[in-house]
Amino acid sequence: MYCGKILMLTLTRKVTFTAGHIYRGGGLSPQQLEELFGIAAEPSGHGHNYVLELSVRGEVSPIDGMVINIKDVDAALKELLSVIDHRMLNTALPEFADAVPTTEKLAQVLWLRIPKKIGGAQAVSMRLEEHPGLHVELNGACPHMVYLTNSIEFAASHRLHTDRLSAEENLRIYGKCNNPHGHGHNYVAEVTVVGEPDSRTGVVIDLGKLDQLLKAEIEGRFDHKHLNLDTADFKDKPATAENIAIVIWNLLEKKIPACRDGGQVKLHRVRLIETARSWFDYFGA
Repeated sequence: MYCGKILMLTLTRKVTFTAGHIYRGGGLSPQQLEELFGIAAEPSGHGHNYVLELSVRGEVSPIDGMVINIKDVDAALKELLSVIDHRMLNTALPEFADAVPTTEKLAQVLWLRIPKKIGGAQAVSMRLEEHPGLHVELNGACPHMVYLTNSIEFAASHRLHTDRLSAEENLRIYGKCNNPHGHGHNYVAEVTVVGEPDSRTGVVIDLGKLDQLLKAEIEGRFDHKHLNLDTADFKDKPATAENIAIVIWNLLEKKIPACRDGGQVKLHRVRLIETARSWFDYFGA
């Protein structure tokens, strides 16, 4: 308590572990598994260097100034991962004896196994990264819903300029980014979808279909292009990172449900990373 106020704070702890898995189970035939997971359905299995982030929230102690001793979080995570680190998920976790060990389902299984109270803090969310371009997140308030993020890179040039402003105003507002010859970036578009994992397949979305969609609508449209000159998307608006994120959202929103049988998935967020210091999030209108 500080000046009569309770100070609440969220602490996030990151750990890594290595595990293998075989995509089998769920009553799916080898052909169905291959159609859904592609080369990842190889019956001998494959593995990942996973990155797990656990967030806990609690009151800051007026005595020691901490929400929780990090050692207590580490101990809980060590116990959680002791049964799966450097093991096969299919045999290490009874939950996957006859279920497909997707990253979506693994996050949910780990969430159910982690203590919800660690010391005086409450576990509130979890992030599980399969590889740097793909991760899932869940919120403890609604853990049956999983947020999956897939990313794609594209290199493009642009000039920040709008005919609605005078040459002097353009230069004043955009500065060197108003260079008539333009400039370029290595953009990263992170696309986050949300849904409840399918009870049989364990997936929120068919990643193969999502990859194809991102390649067609983002890479195919923008990669190695001058956004102002080579695309029609910025004929009437400046090619700012904000507008690029909005354009990507509009390109994907109605097509995302088709990337899962039954369509029970939707677009949650588009994050456009323009530089290491700047990124822009759009959640739709």
